[in-house]
Amino acid sequence: MIEMVLIGVIVLLCGLLVWEKREGRLEKNKLINALLAKNAQDLASLDLIDKTEVKQVEKQPDLIPAEDLNDKEFKEVISGQQ
Repeated sequence: MIEMVLIGVIVLLCGLLVWEKREGRLEKNKLINALLAKNAQDLASLDLIDKTEVKQVEKQPDLIPAEDLNDKEFKEVISGQQ
């Protein structure tokens, strides 16, 4: 029973350490943004950029880029005859 409690405490401490490292990294990024910003609006813009997630849009495999088609293939694709 004591072993389970100790394992729980170790897991909890590891989680706390990871959280502390993450918070330190975020604070360091905020400090760098504050040093780079010329005014409050720049600081707000830099903070917004840090909070924004960039999502990559994947191409659909059945689509053919228009620049890869010659005129005849392009007309066939447009008309839907393939």
